[in-house]
This record gives sequence, C-alpha cells and structure tokens, in this order.
Amino acid sequence: MGVILVGGGFVVEPEDPLHGVNSPVIRKYMNGRDLTQKPRDCRVVDFFGLSDKQAMELYPKEFQRIFDRVKPERDSSRDKLFRDNWWLFGRARPDLREAIQNCSRYIGTTETAKHRTFVFIESDYLPDQKIRVVAHDDGYVLGVLSSASHVVWALAAGARLGVGNDPVYNNTVASSLSRFQLPRKNRKSEFAHWRRQLDAHRKKQQAQHPELTLTGMYSVLEKLKSGDALTAKEKTIHEQGLVSVLKQLHDELDLAVLDAYGWNRCLQEMMQVVKMA
Repeated sequence: MGVILVGGGFVVEPEDPLHGVNSPVIRKYMNGRDLTQKPRDCRVVDFFGLSDKQAMELYPKEFQRIFDRVKPERDSSRDKLFRDNWWLFGRARPDLREAIQNCSRYIGTTETAKHRTFVFIESDYLPDQKIRVVAHDDGYVLGVLSSASHVVWALAAGARLGVGNDPVYNNTVASSLSRFQLPRKNRKSEFAHWRRQLDAHRKKQQAQHPELTLTGMYSVLEKLKSGDALTAKEKTIHEQGLVSVLKQLHDELDLAVLDAYGWNRCLQEMMQVVKMA
C-alpha cells in the first residue's frame, strides 16, 4: 500500500508556485485516479527521514507551507502520532520505500477498480494508499500479472467494495506473490515481449488522445469480449484506443501464460470465467 498523507496541505497542485521548484522534498505523486483516469500532475511535500528542526533549517519554504496548511489540522487530531509528527505523512510506508528503492520502475494497480489492470510506474513517483505496489521492475512479472489467469485468481481471493461492487486487490493477494512460482516452461522473454507490446500500445494511444483513460479502454474491451453493442461514445473510445488490437494483445498474453504453466487444457473454462467476472 502507498503512503497515507493525512493532510491535504501536503499536495502541490500544478498551478501552485511550489510545483516547479527543484527540491528533493517535492516529489511526484500519484493516486488511483491518476493511474486509471487523467493524471493531475501533482507533487507532494515529503519530509520523510527528517526531524521538524531539520526540515525547517534545510527547506524553510516547504516547511512553512506544511506548518500553515497541515499543522492546524493535525493539532486537532485524536491520534497522538499525527499530532506529534505533524510535518510527516500519517503513514510514510518505510517498507514500501525500501522495497522499491533499487527498482528503476515498479508495478502498480488501483486498490478498487472495475477493471483490474497493472502498469509500470516510474520510480520517482510516490504512490498513495489507493495504489497497490508490486516491487518488481521485470516485464515478465508484469506480463503474468496482466494475464487473465492472475485476474481470475485476484477476483476470487479479493473482496468487493462500493455501490458498484467493484473488485478490491487486497494486500493479502499481493503479498502472496512472494511465493510466486516459475512456470513449467521458460517463457520469460515471451511474457516480457507481450507486456512491452501491451504497455507500448496503451501509452501510444493515450499520448495521441489525452482524454483516453485506461478505465474507458478496458470498459470497451469487456464489451468486445461479451459481444455487446457499443454506444457512440464507446465507438469513439474503440477507435482512439484501437481496442480490438488491445484485445488481441491480451489474448496472446493469456495463451502464453496458460501454456507456460501447463493450464492450456483449461483454456475454455478460464475464458468463460473471465467473461462472467
């Protein structure tokens, strides 16, 4: 799980003068909506590892911002830890930071989402609590996680939340990846290939159409799988995202994973579960 700020004053919006300041305590920041919808390009003031005196002496401008915008809120908190450490995030996640510190990038997925997607996040981004992080920068791992086999398992092992009864990617699901077993066949390069194709396709189409979101693309993808008719808006998303190509890339990845783990005999059953999920 990513960091929990406990204080809106930590967030630096794009129009804020601090946004363009070159400072080691102003970090790129991403929440769940940034991952699946249109990114906000926010920053966050992060004094992790510093005492209040160190923060004030080394970064007075950034310190004053937190003093003015976060401390008043924290002073009224019932949580003593939040009151006493008002210049720090409520939950700074040192274990997360340690896990990704040697990764050039890491894998992220939103905690709660209608469509379970996994993407690489550049290591200079600090994720918030609504993003679940898998501390790997290997395309092979992202390929397996993006396959229908893993999505079905995550749906079965996870929970549901909200009015839409959307699937939740629980920490227990992610932590079990520490026991990730290698496939029966060595297909790491093939998984990485399809992952690169998939990742490149999504990013290319989103770069060409800034309003295009992962949520929109995967909603249309699910309709293609089910055979349901597309609305006019969905047809636009289909064309902008080249969603039929996206579907083909996922199908190729799914087949490779099933075959590598010796599950190809269960292909029809697996595909049926995916359509019903």
